[in-house]
Amino acid sequence: MTRRDDAVDALTGRLGYVFQNEQFFEQALTHASGAKSKISGSNERLEFLGDRVLGLVVAQLLYERHEDVPEGDLARMLNALVRRQTCAKIGKKLGIPDALVLAGKGNKRTTVTDNIVGDACEALIAAVYLDGGLEAARNVISRHWAEFLEKAPDLRKDAKSSLQEWAAARSLAVPSYETIEMTGPDHAPEFKVELKVDDREPAIGVSTTRRTAEQVAATEFLRRERIWK
Repeated sequence: MTRRDDAVDALTGRLGYVFQNEQFFEQALTHASGAKSKISGSNERLEFLGDRVLGLVVAQLLYERHEDVPEGDLARMLNALVRRQTCAKIGKKLGIPDALVLAGKGNKRTTVTDNIVGDACEALIAAVYLDGGLEAARNVISRHWAEFLEKAPDLRKDAKSSLQEWAAARSLAVPSYETIEMTGPDHAPEFKVELKVDDREPAIGVSTTRRTAEQVAATEFLRRERIWK
């Protein structure tokens, strides 16, 4: 058994769904770089479908769980829960990176970015949907998005806007963000941002874009100061 076989077995166990047609599963894990046919063999078309299935299921879950939340806030919560960064986080927990089919071997292997993992995660949702129907996809999404669904009320406004409003209401200085470190190759950088608000302890955010790192830092500050529960 190869290392990838072990990774696929581990992913199957974490996913909590057994495929009747394993071709869907295999295609969901096949990046365009490792496919014989980009259209029929890669996960790109599945990613397109999975994005829509994920959006529908998460929208319904938010609608059912937050009866007192207006449409605008629901939309912001939905956007945060289905964005690629969230899918990439869940994909990494599932073990998708080690189970992917990519071009090359060893050091020449295609770099596994968050975009690739996020797309594969959406493709996996489509694979479950095609294999087992909407209820099967809903069960998988409900299980693996549970942590993010629980925190969804914090996402009614983006973190930077919420923090700026909080600071202004207390006559504090406008929050400042400074990139203190940038690592990784040019095609997949990682930004480390420091947030300062007056004499409060700084908060740190790390992500693949400067803007997202600032949001991560603002979220960390809001939760640490118990502004967001």
